Amino acid sequence: MASSPSQPKTALSQSLSNRLLSSLDRSARPEFFANIETVDLKARQVLYQPGQHIRAIYFPETCVVAMMTVMNDGSTIEAATVGREGASWISASLKSQTMPCETIIAIAGRATRVQSQVVEREIQENGEFHDALSEYAHALLIQTLRSAACNALHSLEQRCSRWMLMTIDRTGVDGFAITHEFLGALLGVRRTSVSQLVERLADMGILRISRGQIRVADRTKLEQITCECYGIVKEYYQELQH
Repeated sequence: MASSPSQPKTALSQSLSNRLLSSLDRSARPEFFANIETVDLKARQVLYQPGQHIRAIYFPETCVVAMMTVMNDGSTIEAATVGREGASWISASLKSQTMPCETIIAIAGRATRVQSQVVEREIQENGEFHDALSEYAHALLIQTLRSAACNALHSLEQRCSRWMLMTIDRTGVDGFAITHEFLGALLGVRRTSVSQLVERLADMGILRISRGQIRVADRTKLEQITCECYGIVKEYYQELQH
């Protein structure tokens, strides 16, 4: 079963940074905003198990969500990530209300949680929200397709660099907390491979490592290392902002 999120904060004391929710006019959609809550999510917290019925949808504010493919032997690899540009799942809007993969928190932080039936009602009643979700779904599909190709064709150094760049883009800060073991699970490799790579990037002055925290010290060099997938996916998500 998915772990239970921390106690929700029903009053929204901060402005919403999630793109999908910020596209909604609070004054025009009071019933929708009366049914949302903020939750603090921990790293490695499971939101959905494969096949689980989706009762709530999470819109990341400061956290990063990972959609994981899990094999019978327990090995894993990330299929897509979601940050403040999107939502934990949107197929409930297409009447497909079960999760096909494990969905887990990659980077701890805050999210807005909305019951799936509330989201469904908003999609049906609000054409602009429906369009925003459709555009996001297209960008997420592009990301998933690129991730599949990237995982098969590009080096661990390129893939890890892409993951780090996408993560700091989504959180808006240059560092994040993650263990080498968990990063290895996301990238589909052993912890030792990640540790060796992170240490090498630190020796090159690209990363700074301190007590489980990874900080990008030289973004320009990290962008030089990564593959073309980063730029392609980033461009699609930037188009959502226009």
